[in-house]
Amino acid sequence: MNALIRIAKKIDSALGQILKWLTIGLTVIITLIISADIFLRYVPLTTLTWKEEIIELCFAGIVFFGAAAVWMLKGHFSVVDFLVRRIKAERAKAAYRLVLELIMLAFAGIFFWYSLDLVSRAYEVTSVFNIPKKYIYLCMPVSSAIMIAYSLSFVAKNVIELAGSKGGKPAGKSEKD
Repeated sequence: MNALIRIAKKIDSALGQILKWLTIGLTVIITLIISADIFLRYVPLTTLTWKEEIIELCFAGIVFFGAAAVWMLKGHFSVVDFLVRRIKAERAKAAYRLVLELIMLAFAGIFFWYSLDLVSRAYEVTSVFNIPKKYIYLCMPVSSAIMIAYSLSFVAKNVIELAGSKGGKPAGKSEKD
């Protein structure tokens, strides 16, 4: 079991690093293209007729892979902690967190389903490089699959927490109190 946990932690760390550097790299690419475009307005050596295609691809990657990275870390804006602090019973806190994780899992599942449908129905190609648009859209089902995997993990943790929490005992109280 410990070996499985170590492997999962290594995969988690590697995936986090991949998403981090991917979004950083895509941001750098966009910055370079926009800088070159601005420079070429004043020094007209050539035109970047292809820039929109690459920028579109990069922005899609930044948005969706970045969202998956934030999802993994639970770094998105949330009022959960504020509301959880107001709940006194540990079991109620655990149940509340579980319901929220199930809602987030449902969102990720719906997102995956519809983004996969979009990719399967996309037949257009970009005008300059003839890149199939489905490759631009592919970041959506990939990132939502990552979100689903992490949501399943979060749900499992919350189920374990709910199963281990004491009945209606207030938070921080022991059985003796």
